[in-house]
Amino acid sequence: MRNLLLAVTRRPEIRYLVFGGLNTAFSYGLYAVALLVLDAWGVPADYAIAITFSWVVSNLTSFLLQRRFVFRGSGHPFREFVKFTSVTLGSFLANLALSWFSASVLGFDTAEQKLVSQLVVTAFLVVVTYVLHKSFSFRKAGAAPSGMVAVEEDEADPAQQGEPGR
Repeated sequence: MRNLLLAVTRRPEIRYLVFGGLNTAFSYGLYAVALLVLDAWGVPADYAIAITFSWVVSNLTSFLLQRRFVFRGSGHPFREFVKFTSVTLGSFLANLALSWFSASVLGFDTAEQKLVSQLVVTAFLVVVTYVLHKSFSFRKAGAAPSGMVAVEEDEADPAQQGEPGR
């Protein structure tokens, strides 16, 4: 069992599910409490305020967990935080747009419908942000971005060295 646990925790995808899942649950909990309170008070655009509140509170927590436990960041912390926040800010804006769409266009206007809609939006954004954090926020220095292939030159090839071939 110990060997299985060690093998599983070597994979950043699994670590992301665990630690990202913890932070996502925390963030969703903040969203749910804020949404229910704002809905009870009859505040317009309650979902947008709740999303903003939960993002502001959970962004730093998410960065610390992901940097330390998921991607094991080794770059300059401030630079990684700026890159991380640029990704999560994009995710935040996409969340607002998708939540607006579900509330205004699809008509999900009750608190319960907004809570379910947020679960769907969150599931989609979790996948997108993982890919962006792995390939951008916490990419190791000198590593090619995901999807890029490094090409090595063959130093023994005379055509590469400007020598005429035989």
